[in-house]
Amino acid sequence: MTRILFPVKYFEKNLVFGTDGSVYAYYELQPFNYDYRSVDDQLSLHGNLEAFYWNINADTHALVVPEFQSLEDHQKAMNERLSGPLLEAGRRHIQAAIDHLKGKEIHQHRFFMGIKLKQTEVKGLSFFSELQYILKDFKRYLQGHSGTDAPEIFEEEIQAYMSQEELIYSRINGYLRARRVDAPDLEWLIRRGFYRGIGETPRRKNWTPKTIPVEIRGKKAKRPTRDILTLTEGRFDDSHGRQLIVEQHVNGKRKKGYMAFLTLSHIPDKAPFPGVEWIYCLQQLSFPVEASIRTETIEYGKALTQVINKKKELKAEDEHALESGEETSYHILSSRQEANELESNLRTDKFPLLYTSIVLCVSGSTQEELNLRIQLVKDLYSDLMIQIEVPYGDQWRGFNEFIPGSKKYITDYAHYMDPAAAAASMIGATRQLGDGQGHFIGMSQNLPVFFQHDRGPKDKKLSTTASAAFIGALGAGKSLGANLLAYQALLNGAKVLIFDPKDERGHWPDALPELRDLTRIVTLRASLEDRGKLDPLMGAVSSSDQMAAAETAKRILQFLARAADGTYEAIVIGKAVDYVIKQNEPSMMKVIDCLKEGLKSAPEKRLDTLEEMVDVLEYLATSGQGQLLFGDGTQEAIDLSKPLTILQVEDLKLPDESQTDYGRMAIALLMAISDFSRRFSNQSSHEFKLVLFDESWRLAKVREGRAILEELVRTGRSKNAAIYLISQNAKDMLGEEIRSNLGCRFVFRCRDQREAEAACQMLGIEPNEINVEKIRNLPTGTCLMSDLEKRVNEVEIRVIEERLFRAFDTRPGSKNALQAEPDKGVALPFR
Repeated sequence: MTRILFPVKYFEKNLVFGTDGSVYAYYELQPFNYDYRSVDDQLSLHGNLEAFYWNINADTHALVVPEFQSLEDHQKAMNERLSGPLLEAGRRHIQAAIDHLKGKEIHQHRFFMGIKLKQTEVKGLSFFSELQYILKDFKRYLQGHSGTDAPEIFEEEIQAYMSQEELIYSRINGYLRARRVDAPDLEWLIRRGFYRGIGETPRRKNWTPKTIPVEIRGKKAKRPTRDILTLTEGRFDDSHGRQLIVEQHVNGKRKKGYMAFLTLSHIPDKAPFPGVEWIYCLQQLSFPVEASIRTETIEYGKALTQVINKKKELKAEDEHALESGEETSYHILSSRQEANELESNLRTDKFPLLYTSIVLCVSGSTQEELNLRIQLVKDLYSDLMIQIEVPYGDQWRGFNEFIPGSKKYITDYAHYMDPAAAAASMIGATRQLGDGQGHFIGMSQNLPVFFQHDRGPKDKKLSTTASAAFIGALGAGKSLGANLLAYQALLNGAKVLIFDPKDERGHWPDALPELRDLTRIVTLRASLEDRGKLDPLMGAVSSSDQMAAAETAKRILQFLARAADGTYEAIVIGKAVDYVIKQNEPSMMKVIDCLKEGLKSAPEKRLDTLEEMVDVLEYLATSGQGQLLFGDGTQEAIDLSKPLTILQVEDLKLPDESQTDYGRMAIALLMAISDFSRRFSNQSSHEFKLVLFDESWRLAKVREGRAILEELVRTGRSKNAAIYLISQNAKDMLGEEIRSNLGCRFVFRCRDQREAEAACQMLGIEPNEINVEKIRNLPTGTCLMSDLEKRVNEVEIRVIEERLFRAFDTRPGSKNALQAEPDKGVALPFR
């Protein structure tokens, strides 16, 4: 094995001090979404990276590394959130997801950027002290390169590097969003390489390299103790030549990991962009691949000189071939043409050249797995016309290139690149989706998607709403997805209210025994016994609830009476509601009584109109479903004490989208139910509340209904509540008030062209032909998801438990099949 001195002698904060005297400052780049972005957006992201490489004027070291997520740790964290009567059901649900994911490597990519700092000197020493320092510095050089000791680092040096790092930090954040790494990050980055192919890297708590404080000629300094070498455990074998084998003791057992380091030996000079993102493309694979990209900046003047000299060499070779009577080789002719083009571009744009070294790392738990993965990487790059090599005898050198603060060890496969070509790697772009915590809801290509229903308002960095929208055509899978998320919220202790206008969830207590004692199904009928159950003025206790209830009552009465805002009739209704809400036991019938009493003093010219309005309201209040809205103050409000309340209205005739006037009573009932939902959300903020509103597009059709929906999504975050809107129509969700207050969006198949375009706007992606066709042809149960970070990608919803799928399936005939064969398995198209 090639002997290489461990390249790091010490690190402090985000500074890494190398044994060769170099100092790097490391940063973690914030990942960004790349898929489903417009070409202009992708070019803008590329432009940021290009500007960074153009202007940084320092050597850089980029790292792309996966952080593995332990399924056992994830399961433990999820089980700790469970409590109460659904504890066992929750454990069973989590175990089913863990069993489903076993064998898959759960990881997320992290991106780091190291910037080499300019060397500093210690100042203020006398002539003799300076001479002694030079001798001391030579001794430091010998000690550092022999590995016998870790020479001291002057405090002045550290402070000078810190000041220089401040400038670098400001510069890097001018182009890329980054944070300074800390000691645990650097410990993990160093140590993780020794556990490739074995398992999760063990971490030490609050560990930092030790130093001994010393004083040299009056100057304070630190002498590292070299305990950093304790991060380098393991026995390596490179006898294979094209791979490394590491052996570790894990939990008392010996385990072997296999890894190979690959180099990019050829990258096309004129690769199209977008199209050839030569590092981001690795995320297409079902296993993680690491990358180390090192660049050395050659400023414009030196680069131009090197190109001119290279042209002279090629010209001399060409002339020599002619003098020898031989044909000039294609390689020389091609190189001369490329050199001419590069010189022309350099003179025009005056960009620096980047001397770039690219090393990839593939690992596996067995040699067979490693060989298969190497071949898959080669096949991927072959399609991009990029050539891959597994250099013989350079594997240990490749291993060391991944260590922060190290130098370039593999020199045979370096490339001269302009900043645009280097930026085409698209370092920082990710396919990651979801919350990274919470329940498993599906797969985004090869990555699992986890969803935490209350993360939005609880995450201090986000502090956003937990509300969501589920959009899609009939049978596309939107109800199943929303039902799954509502069930998972119940498992975590949330209170859930579901408005179920089509009676698709009334069978849940029978199909899911764990919900039997926790569910209250309220079926409202057009009968005297249910009279006033949806009266917005009843049950409002607090002053804020009373004010909101009064506004809802005004909207409903104006809507039924066809009294537009600002009209005399609307003002009369408003005054009557304001009067009644201040009385004991307010109700909608008392408002009508107040309106009737007001007829005695009404202006004569308004009397006929007001009498007609009161007659209409009085008739609606005592007939059919109108009785649900008009109580007399003596009825009991709906009990919301159970964890799950399913609210149904029998024979609710909802108008179709094309009908604008039919079914006004149904719309008024929806408005009352929305107010009921608001009151539910206003309960104690200690527990999370979730309102699932099916067929919400029908309510969003009318101005009054839209106003209530806007209020629900706007106030949810402050009330520790969320509303899930299920709709066939994306256009009705495009209002700024609703759209800007939605956290996640799930768009399932939309067959209509205009609907698909509206769905694109809902997701925040460009409604181009590719995206529209994608939405129009999504398979059943698959959606495009926009998560809390506004990342968009495709998700296949997976309901792992068969019994849940049968309960949540809303396709025609599904309930009959459930009743006929309650214990037999069915095909699960969403698994």
